[in-house]
Amino acid sequence: MLLTPANQDYLRAFATELAVADLSRPLVVVTKGRMPRALALALDDLNIPVVIFCSQSFHRTTLELRTEKGPVLAPEMTFDAGTECRDMNNIAMVHFWRPVVRKSVPSADWAVRVVRRLKESGYRCSVAIGLSTGSGIAQEELVQTGLLEGPAEACDELWNAEAWKDINTAAAAVGYPIYRSTSCAIALATGRAEALGVWDRRRGAADQCLPCHCPRSQRDLCRARVLQPEVAREHLAWIANELGTSMSGLEVLPGRRVRAGRRVRQSMISLTLHKYQIELLPESISAERAWLGRFGRESGDE
Repeated sequence: MLLTPANQDYLRAFATELAVADLSRPLVVVTKGRMPRALALALDDLNIPVVIFCSQSFHRTTLELRTEKGPVLAPEMTFDAGTECRDMNNIAMVHFWRPVVRKSVPSADWAVRVVRRLKESGYRCSVAIGLSTGSGIAQEELVQTGLLEGPAEACDELWNAEAWKDINTAAAAVGYPIYRSTSCAIALATGRAEALGVWDRRRGAADQCLPCHCPRSQRDLCRARVLQPEVAREHLAWIANELGTSMSGLEVLPGRRVRAGRRVRQSMISLTLHKYQIELLPESISAERAWLGRFGRESGDE
């Protein structure tokens, strides 16, 4: 969204319309580019919450081969991008750290230096994502660059526990939050409780919430929310109606999950999760836009 002048003009126009609509939702932008100062000032003046996810892998500082092509920011430019927006009242800068693999996190000392620079540059937090494998991803390039040790059959997110340990330990030492969910970062940046239930033990808190370095005030904010243990019948009726099926075709599973034995639109999966904190598990997914990786926590087609 920030890589071309035309995109920047569109973002300004879209944000202006969003401000006029007076919605409570934040405007979230994910980019590998840098926001011009003039655009940042214009967005800040709209008085709407804006969260900018700056995608930076740091591979240029740790790998011999360049893994990201095109007009993307080098690491030093990413630090500068955070500094330029540090004085904004309505713009929060978040670092999108992907993919986190052992090859690109060479040591614990390196992790401390990078995390400290992120904090000093004005980033509110980082989100760490693993390496995606599966359909549409050229694994031979990942092997060539050293990000992937060898071809992987899994269609999943490959997560390196040692690399995560280094950056998470650095986060605690520096006093800088690093999350494993973008939802957590948006919550912190906007001063709200996390909305998808990442903090709930029934929704994977042991992997997604508890291991992360998160401010005590934010954890308290999230703990104040309560997920209903059971999926409400009215919500099941809504899902069935949207899918054009009967409620008897839906199977309620533990952890606020619902299995639908049919093909489901990608947007329906996202809408159900955001609207009711229900994870919809379909037989297969009808893609509506580009998407790499998986939906939900289960492997296979789900």
